[in-house]
Amino acid sequence: MHPNTTVWWLLAGVVVALAFFVLVGYLARVLRATRRLPVVIAAIGGLIAALPGVLYALYYVVNATTV
Repeated sequence: MHPNTTVWWLLAGVVVALAFFVLVGYLARVLRATRRLPVVIAAIGGLIAALPGVLYALYYVVNATTV
């Protein structure tokens, strides 16, 4: 029985998204002690805003390699 490659790529996307949010959570915890709260909020917001681009790049690579 051969594994479905679409399922593996979907799983890879989920793992990337989860790892990304773990990174954001870690940064929030580490930077919580800083006194510059607006800078921390802007940095975490920028990381979260970059997630769709990361997922689209993963999708593009998957489609480029399957064609």
